[in-house]
This record gives sequence, C-alpha cells and structure tokens, in this order.
Amino acid sequence: MTYIILLIILVALLLTIIRVAAGDDRYKEMSEEEFEAEAKRVSMTGVAMTELQKHIDPSHKVEYLAQRDKHVEADSSESGDKPPAPHAKP
Repeated sequence: MTYIILLIILVALLLTIIRVAAGDDRYKEMSEEEFEAEAKRVSMTGVAMTELQKHIDPSHKVEYLAQRDKHVEADSSESGDKPPAPHAKP
C-alpha cells in the first residue's frame, strides 16, 4: 500500500514539473510588433549588462590580453625549434 501511495505522489510530482516546464507561451498571443519590441528591449538589456560588467570587472580584459599574447608567441615559433639555451652565469 505504501508503494502505491509513493507511486501516486511521484507521478503527480512529475506531471506538475512537466506542466510548469511546458507552461503557457507568453509570446503565443503577442502581435508581431509587440514581439519585435520585446526582443529589442531584451537585446538592449543584454548589451547594457555586458558593458556594465566590462567596466566593473576589467580583469577579464587583462586575462584576454595575456592569453592573446601567449597565442601570438606560440604562432611565431617554428615547429621543431630548439628551446632557447639557458643563460650562463659568469
């Protein structure tokens, strides 16, 4: 009997999750103009957030430049080049 109750609860939970995930499509009843306005608003918000992050946390740019320099160094070396000789101490 306990297994049957647990099975019913599990099925009800799964159905609830599926129903919430599928939900009503908020774009379903929008006109084309409303949809385009919403897409433009969301797009501008994304651009603004990206720019804000660039100004607040410039360390990402520093990391990018360091990685770019490493790639340039690696691209300029020839395949099979010998590593530079260590400097001799006098």
